[in-house]
Amino acid sequence: TAAPAIAATATDGGTTVYASWNGATDVATWQVLAGASADALAGVGTAPRTGFETQIDVVTNAPYVAVQALDRAGNVLATSAAVQVGV
Repeated sequence: TAAPAIAATATDGGTTVYASWNGATDVATWQVLAGASADALAGVGTAPRTGFETQIDVVTNAPYVAVQALDRAGNVLATSAAVQVGV
C-alpha cells in the first residue's frame, strides 16, 4: 500500500535515480519523470526492474524527479512522490 521509494543524485552527465517498492512483484519497468517543479513532471527515461533497488541513469538536469512502476503491459501501478535531486 506504500508508494514506491526514490532517491536521486546529480552526476556530471545528468541524474542517477534509485527506485524500489517493497513487496511489489508486478513491477517490470521503472519510468523516470523529471521537471522544473514537483507538479510539472514528464518522462525522461525507463529501465527494467533489477531486483530490490534499480539504479537508473538519465540525461536530465531537472531539479525534481519521481518514478512510476509499470507492469509488463506498460500500465502504471503506482507513482512515487517527487523528490528534489541531491547534489
